[in-house]
Amino acid sequence: MKKRAPFIMMLVLLFSLCLGSISAFANGMDEVKYIEIPPSDKAGMKKVWSKMGTDGEYLKVEFKLTSGNESSDKRILVYDEANGVIKFNSKNFDDATDKSRKKALGIFVDALQKSPVSLQTQQNIINTMSTANEEVSKLLVPLLMDTAKADVYTAMRWVKPIIPVIQVIFGIGAVIISILLIGSTVIDLVFIGLPIAREAILDNRSEKSGRVKFISSDAEAVIKEVESSLADNTGRYKNAYLTYFKRRALTYIILSICLLYLVMGELGNLIAWLLSLGEGVV
Repeated sequence: MKKRAPFIMMLVLLFSLCLGSISAFANGMDEVKYIEIPPSDKAGMKKVWSKMGTDGEYLKVEFKLTSGNESSDKRILVYDEANGVIKFNSKNFDDATDKSRKKALGIFVDALQKSPVSLQTQQNIINTMSTANEEVSKLLVPLLMDTAKADVYTAMRWVKPIIPVIQVIFGIGAVIISILLIGSTVIDLVFIGLPIAREAILDNRSEKSGRVKFISSDAEAVIKEVESSLADNTGRYKNAYLTYFKRRALTYIILSICLLYLVMGELGNLIAWLLSLGEGVV
């Protein structure tokens, strides 16, 4: 049930964001918004508040230089345990710098989601704050999205039991791919270098597709390119084998790297590198 909290809360935030302009006008004069906590959730809320530092020091923000706010209490949220009420200071939130209020709100939301506080009460807290200040909705959407990230460690633990089977499959695949590549290369070389064999192979051309069976498109392209150079009478003869290997070089390099990673067991390092690369791009 707890795992559904971020997504349900996001729906509430999006709805609140649509009504932000109206709610901001209606609550524009309220600097502090009071949120009552049900008796059944007071114990859970107490645990949340205990994680906010001494007297909620983690919820303090830095005011913008142009805000003119000289309040000594820089917290955006205060929990009154005696009365079971959360006090949301909308003015402090508005006057805070983007970095400080994002940090403070992120700490509170993270602790709230991991707490035993009921999902209904969590929704009420988030919804009330969003209604009181539309900027809360805009800030909470990316915060909640950040919590919905991939758990690679847990995924790998689930996959671990079948990894030996996958390794065998990869090994068989590597052997088959190597044999096919070698066989394809040999047939291509025979096709290119022996005119008699080429004529016999061309006689077996598929009537539907017009393709030559067992011959790569690179080999066919090389033959056409070499014959075209001879027909031009420019004296620029192209070596068929050299032209063929130029076309196939990229295929050999990529396949060699893939096979090397599979055989040497470096697939994990490759995945880690790709993940780090993706993280850097994001």
